[in-house]
Amino acid sequence: MTVPSGSDTPATPLDLERAAASRIVDAHRRQVDRSRRFAEGLAAEASSLSEEGPRETEAEAGDEDIEAAAETSAARAAAARAVLAYKRVRELERAGEAEAFGRITGEKDAPDGGLAPDADETIHIGRMSVVEDDEVLLVDWRAPAAEPFYRATALQPLGVSHRRHLHWDDGTLVDFSDEVFDTDALDDLGELRGEAALLRTLSRRTDDRMQTVVATIQAEQDTVVRASAKGPLLVQGGPGTGKTVVALHRAAYLLYADRAALAETGVLIVGPSPQFLLWISDVLPSLGESGVISVTPAELYPGVRLAEDPDLDVATLKGDARMAALLGQAVRDRRRRPTEPLIAWYGSRRLRVETDVLQKMFDAATRWSTHNAGAGALRRAIVDTLVDEVFEPGFGGLEDIRASIEASEELALFCERHWPVLTPEQALNDLLGSPALLSRACRHAALTEVEEAMLAAPRLRERALDSRTWHHADVPLLDELLHLLGDVSEAVQGDDDMEHRIADETDVFEAAEATDVDGDSDDDEDEIDLDDDPDADVESFDAWGEDDVRW
Repeated sequence: MTVPSGSDTPATPLDLERAAASRIVDAHRRQVDRSRRFAEGLAAEASSLSEEGPRETEAEAGDEDIEAAAETSAARAAAARAVLAYKRVRELERAGEAEAFGRITGEKDAPDGGLAPDADETIHIGRMSVVEDDEVLLVDWRAPAAEPFYRATALQPLGVSHRRHLHWDDGTLVDFSDEVFDTDALDDLGELRGEAALLRTLSRRTDDRMQTVVATIQAEQDTVVRASAKGPLLVQGGPGTGKTVVALHRAAYLLYADRAALAETGVLIVGPSPQFLLWISDVLPSLGESGVISVTPAELYPGVRLAEDPDLDVATLKGDARMAALLGQAVRDRRRRPTEPLIAWYGSRRLRVETDVLQKMFDAATRWSTHNAGAGALRRAIVDTLVDEVFEPGFGGLEDIRASIEASEELALFCERHWPVLTPEQALNDLLGSPALLSRACRHAALTEVEEAMLAAPRLRERALDSRTWHHADVPLLDELLHLLGDVSEAVQGDDDMEHRIADETDVFEAAEATDVDGDSDDDEDEIDLDDDPDADVESFDAWGEDDVRW
């Protein structure tokens, strides 16, 4: 950092900016030192409180040792405060030097309610806030007070008379450029550079129309950066319009403005290539944030074998927005409202759950947020009903009864046929390999027959699915299916046979289809076989609700 000293030459505007910037950096360093000393003090306090090692809690110790439990609680609280303090130190150190990259000056006669500082007051903008002796030396670019720096234009100055951009090179302030929104004050501002210098010359020789020449798209970009986090935000623009830069600033802004909400979920950035993500990792910390997860589309769904897409047209189709509707319909089609009773066996005893009871269970399961959570709820309700029918109080053996019923082959086939637990791989494998499922889903998503044929692929049996090689274009589909289905643990807790497959030699999806094809139903008039002509009975099929789809 260069600051003029020991010279009789009057300080230039650049010298003054360097002096202000140097003061901010020095104050930031003192702030880091104070934070580090504070954290070290808390750590020493926590260490002294726990010198005798961990003690029992009050509940574990009993009434006679309440004092020891209180000391333990105090030590834990002190340790937690120390951890938070060290985290703050790391955040300050990770942010680097507190370099100011701009400043704004308030208008002399700004109307009430303006966003800018008070008249003639100057605010420096940077990657973080720096405060010393109750004086704000630097304002974080994401803070509301910094909004005028980005949003002020000649048409809407927002109470700003002057905006200056500071230019750095390897830690040295080398230049600046100015924008002036109050043309009446041009002659009072001394040396100006950049756009403002041109405006000063033009304003002396032309009419008021030239005063709007400094309006830029910067305000539009800032509107995107600070837009509400509710709902998706789509940003479009041609090459070189700053989409990537705006997106990175938005990620940093959201982590600042909605830190509490994003503390657990974080921010995911999906980029086109590893090289792009490497650049992202360097840029985001410079905006004041880190901890952002960056992946390529192929990394969205880990744990599967991947290969390059052999057909560009098919890959393009799989990236079409209509695929979201197709997958949603495909998942709904795997839920079929029962139309006949469930018959199961407990030893030699025949158990029966009537159709109306099953339908009530089915309707209740549709209230769950994901497909697998609903599948688990339906299965548990059926098991509870069958257990109640068998269990006799006073004779014991409840757990044995439940285990026997949960292992029932009839129950597994019923659940697979009406509401199967699915992984994304199973769902996509079944969809692309089943003409009936694919045809209905394509019709719902308005895909043509040609596009349907492009998506169709041979279906692998369940035993071979782990070794299946997927294409890069399949990964976003698997990721979307994971969102729709939920994890299998939502349906089954602590069950090693998580999908309840009935035998190694049997593919239950095929078994369920075979049951329909063979006409194993007591209500054939209400059944529609999706393996028949997909155009048959479309009107009556579509007339059912989303949760009433049947085969």
